[in-house]
Amino acid sequence: MASPEDRVLERLKALSGPMIDLVPREENVRKFSNHCRLWVGNLPLDIKEDDVKELFKPFGEFDEVYFDKNKGFAFVRMDYKSNAEKARQELHLKDYKGRQLKIRFSSPGTALKVRNLSTWVTNELLEKAFSVFGELEKAVVITDERGRATGEGVVEFCKKPAANLALKKCQDGCFFMVASPRPVIVEPMAVVDDNEGMSEINVNKRNPEYIKERQQGPRFAQPGSFEYEYGLKWKQLYELFDKKKDSLERELNDEKRKLEEQIEYAKYEHDTEMLRERQLRMSGQALMLPLYPPPPRSGILETRKSVEPGGGKILV
Repeated sequence: MASPEDRVLERLKALSGPMIDLVPREENVRKFSNHCRLWVGNLPLDIKEDDVKELFKPFGEFDEVYFDKNKGFAFVRMDYKSNAEKARQELHLKDYKGRQLKIRFSSPGTALKVRNLSTWVTNELLEKAFSVFGELEKAVVITDERGRATGEGVVEFCKKPAANLALKKCQDGCFFMVASPRPVIVEPMAVVDDNEGMSEINVNKRNPEYIKERQQGPRFAQPGSFEYEYGLKWKQLYELFDKKKDSLERELNDEKRKLEEQIEYAKYEHDTEMLRERQLRMSGQALMLPLYPPPPRSGILETRKSVEPGGGKILV
């Protein structure tokens, strides 16, 4: 039986040719996606899995119910996000057999962040490339406000093992998306809850710090006051961070350009040497023929120097 790594290699063979004029994909609403998965907590310990199913039946279909009776929680995956939203709104904090239910969306950790993408990578190419690791729910190249690719993307797998395999293979090796030897950088996607956020019901109101901080409400500091002075110090700290971040990004972009030029010139030299070797094998003698003009050498690349024998004249 083929291992997951072997299956990846087999799928990659089918993608080895030119990837030009890919068919634009159709955007369809996926049924039973991971975005429709709900965590249900504070369940009574005397209920059964069928009780959980009955609880969610009025809100639509579901294909997955995981129930842990001993710990009093369950996972339910609804058919569509709208139905999952409706179920959460209706059942969250509802009294059920003497317990107040707690319901929130649950991420299975199947999303990965992909960086260092070429300008020519599209949603379709990103999807084809990462589908070799397993079935995908989503593959998107992130763009700015003008629609230009930012060099980053997001891929979401249907299953956690596929996401783990993609992460391991890309971190252990160099996975290229296009002709340039520019590997993608893959890392776990940080889960950000921008739907439910932090509710008052989740705050420990017995904590002394909570009571202390809530003694005053929202306000602007009066210029010249103690609050104003130390408020400015906080803002200056974040401004310093932003400046250092911008400087580091500029430095990284400069190094990227240097590396791209080095790769371009090294590839020219490599191709030239390979062609000369072929000519040597075919003709039996070295043919030092001019092949094609080398790429322009900017000041970024280090100038190569050699000393002419017996002279001291420097050849550049």
